[in-house]
Amino acid sequence: MLHTVLFRKENVTVHVPDGTNLRQACLDSGIDPYPVLGGKLSCHGKGLCGTCVVGVDKDESLSPPAKREAKYLKKHATPGLRLSCQCAVKGDLIVTTDPEKGPAWKSHPFYSGRPVRSWESAA
Repeated sequence: MLHTVLFRKENVTVHVPDGTNLRQACLDSGIDPYPVLGGKLSCHGKGLCGTCVVGVDKDESLSPPAKREAKYLKKHATPGLRLSCQCAVKGDLIVTTDPEKGPAWKSHPFYSGRPVRSWESAA
């Protein structure tokens, strides 16, 4: 059974067999799942570093998180993120490489145009 994976930022659609590793699907399609230095600082698919994190539209279209990935996801607690090296494709999905992992830096009061006073919390 083939599943459709759309890489949103790259506007690339690929068809992969059931159970394909998402990181490998990225690499095989010429898509870099690593936001910095092309994966030179990565653990090469062992689930130790978190550099291959991607955003997904439907978590149920991927295999459930294994112990190592679950630990990473619990620590970062942002919905819709997965480690591409630790999940297998189980259905059609949309993938966002280099997703926003937290509040954008522009949301800080300094960048919003509101003055930040030393006695106020910057958050």
